[in-house]
Amino acid sequence: MRPRTRFRTSLIITATLLLVISLLSLGLRRSLVLKKVEGVVISLTAPGLKGLYYLGRTVRGVWDGYIHLVGVQRENASLRRSLAEYEQKEVQYQEALQTATRLEALLQLKKQMAIPITGARVIAYDPSLWSRCALLDQGQDQGVKRGQPVLAAGGIMGRIVETYPHYSKVMLLVDRNSGADAMLQRTRVRGILQGRGGNRCSLEYVPKSADVQVGDLVLASGLGGIYPKGMVFGKVSAANKKTQGVFQEIEVTPGVDLSALEEVVVVKVVNLALTP
Repeated sequence: MRPRTRFRTSLIITATLLLVISLLSLGLRRSLVLKKVEGVVISLTAPGLKGLYYLGRTVRGVWDGYIHLVGVQRENASLRRSLAEYEQKEVQYQEALQTATRLEALLQLKKQMAIPITGARVIAYDPSLWSRCALLDQGQDQGVKRGQPVLAAGGIMGRIVETYPHYSKVMLLVDRNSGADAMLQRTRVRGILQGRGGNRCSLEYVPKSADVQVGDLVLASGLGGIYPKGMVFGKVSAANKKTQGVFQEIEVTPGVDLSALEEVVVVKVVNLALTP
């Protein structure tokens, strides 16, 4: 409806209402003629006024509903923003809590070690399935050297094989070129822990007569001078004596998830066998 038409309609309604009120006022004087005129006018205008009244109520109800709906939508949008903010804060809190837990475990490891170590952060992994390596943010300028073992809170990660001014490369236990002297904690049976790629190692050269059970802890024996004696390599996940030859087939799962480490420590000694 155009503004001029709306104005004209409002003027007509207002004039009609004033006429009715005036007639009602005159009706108080008890004039018979005016009462008849009043009756005719009211009979003619009452249905329209009634319709306008209900129309006004309907329009007002729709308008109030619209205003309420807009308010609810705004409130919902505000609640969604608040919920997203709380969820993000919860994620940050959980991340900080997990980081603190990992760092506390490394701090406990540092207290247990009687040899110098330095903290490092894993910044990249080698994507190859054959060469399992990781890159650390500590290098030659921080005293990192080739041959130094790298440990995590749950066990051994590997050893340094390349160094750069500010970075170093770690060959993981599961790399096929990795090998170390190991022993079973329960029976003290020794063997060679050999990387098998993926997330597997094997314990080689263990006689079939040796007592090996699934779940046995595999530790560093200290021989060979690479890894500190007693540190965890992993657990026996399978043992098979029904093979050809004189040795068992033993599978070992590393004690830590080597593909998900973030903070580690580097033992700043190249040959542990030569340290007092």
